[in-house]
Amino acid sequence: MNYNKAQIEEIISSNGYEREMSQIIINLLDYMNKKQWCGACHACSSVLYVLLSEIGYKPKLYVGEVKEKNYLFDHSWIEIDNKVIDLAISMTLENGMAVSAPVILDINSETKEKTTIEYGIKGQGLDDETLFLLSLTFNDYMKFFPDTDRGLWGIIEEILGRQINIEEFERKYYNTQRQIKM
Repeated sequence: MNYNKAQIEEIISSNGYEREMSQIIINLLDYMNKKQWCGACHACSSVLYVLLSEIGYKPKLYVGEVKEKNYLFDHSWIEIDNKVIDLAISMTLENGMAVSAPVILDINSETKEKTTIEYGIKGQGLDDETLFLLSLTFNDYMKFFPDTDRGLWGIIEEILGRQINIEEFERKYYNTQRQIKM
């Protein structure tokens, strides 16, 4: 996955957001690239939701169908101030195929143009995997995510570069729910 860190920083700052948001997004993109984290939209969005919440933003965590040209699929993303932030769109389940460069505040971070991706459309309906995701609590999803010792909380620690009190985070995010957008 290719992404231009300077362009991401420029998009974020030109939209009036703090540099700390850029650092979090770039650190998560670096993690995704290093781990070849393909098809991890639900995990990526969950981690980004927590990280941005921790620095004072009020993101919304969405799941729904997304369409780009003739490609329709279930997906997760976050929104801040009704603007999409979607890092996982650059590393999908389709052999890591990039549907787009990362979308930052509705902007394709490669072209610096408004994204052409349609988020939250009515299509074929959510698939079984997405319905299963919606049946889990946010904390269960975070805690039991495979391939990491401490679930997605451990990935948050890696991105932050420090340990967190997972029990405290679980209490803080106890009521977090994904919203379906159609």
